[in-house]
Amino acid sequence: MSGHSKWSQIKHKKALVDAKKGRVFSKLGRAIAVAARDNPDPNKNLRLKGEIDRARAVNMPNDTIERAIKRFTDKASAQLAEVQLEYIGPGSASIIVLAITDNTNRTISELKLLAAKLGARPTGQGALLWRFKRLGVIRLPANTPEAIQLKAIDAGAEDVRADADGVTIYTAPELLDQIRSRVEVPAESFGVEFVPTISTQIHTPEEQEQLQRILEALDDHDDVQDVFTDADY
Repeated sequence: MSGHSKWSQIKHKKALVDAKKGRVFSKLGRAIAVAARDNPDPNKNLRLKGEIDRARAVNMPNDTIERAIKRFTDKASAQLAEVQLEYIGPGSASIIVLAITDNTNRTISELKLLAAKLGARPTGQGALLWRFKRLGVIRLPANTPEAIQLKAIDAGAEDVRADADGVTIYTAPELLDQIRSRVEVPAESFGVEFVPTISTQIHTPEEQEQLQRILEALDDHDDVQDVFTDADY
């Protein structure tokens, strides 16, 4: 796996703060509603189970989760659409944005305007995907024992990386839930992500700060679920 910026860790810490304000609950609720379309039974729908687990990880109440699952039959939920947008940011960094919206044209227009104001330009759909691989990602505390890391590898993880920020496990998306249950350590965050296979080095402090502003602004948009970048700084 390529080198990483600190964006994933910053985003995770920020999400825990936002969850107290209910903003993350709203985003997770939409993700649960969309995932429930395939099958409202989490035991038969791994995507739904993963979204529910993510919601519980930030202490989303069970009744709120249940309401989100039931939303898949609502007219409003039926209008929800998943949107993927790609941008080139400062220093030629690649940015991928995933959103869920009930008004695709509005969301695309708002995000394009927001990105343009901050110095990012849109690219064609799929133009940047060759720089990423879609993987299950599990982040564990820095003090996770090496034996736990070896368990993840034995269970089929593609890679395990440890540094001062913590331990990160990479796996095929379909093995995410299986490996997460095997490591027996509460994950700080987990989910399916676009993981960069090639890093874009951002050298100047000015470009780093500008990129950070873009990532945070996109992530703050109500319809945005996830933001990924190949920037390394």
